[in-house]
Amino acid sequence: MAKPPLNLDPYATREASNYDSPVPSREFVLDFLRESVGPVTHEEVCLALNLVDEQQIEAMRRRLRAMERDGQVARNRLGGYGTLDKLNLVKGRVIGHPEGYGFVKPVQGDGQDIYLSSAQMRRVFDGDVVLVRIAGWDRRGRPDGSLVDVVERNTTAAGGALL
Repeated sequence: MAKPPLNLDPYATREASNYDSPVPSREFVLDFLRESVGPVTHEEVCLALNLVDEQQIEAMRRRLRAMERDGQVARNRLGGYGTLDKLNLVKGRVIGHPEGYGFVKPVQGDGQDIYLSSAQMRRVFDGDVVLVRIAGWDRRGRPDGSLVDVVERNTTAAGGALL
């Protein structure tokens, strides 16, 4: 893996003005992950981007976790980070049906809605933003989704719907 210099980050000035110990911007990290061969661990990101200071290493860990929380990247079971398209994940909003099943409407593009079985729907609520993997095709030829993660809940901790 080639080590791209940090000065190639077009947002380096913005990052330097916002943080005491700046790390590459989210945009730069996304580009780096898109060009990587496969999922990349936190340690591999730090090595590739020449981050050696303990503060920068911790800041990159936090940046990757925030990007994961915001649904920009996903982390696999082995701790490797990748972009959603490289990990075959789709981010979308859940549309529930009164009969128990539902669909995920992709947030980007005009992609086809992804079917969620009633078993998958038990883990989410209508309006939640989720990451799903297309697990196959149902009997009607629709993409059949498998829930990977809930990015944003459409309910509060008290159980009421957000307005």
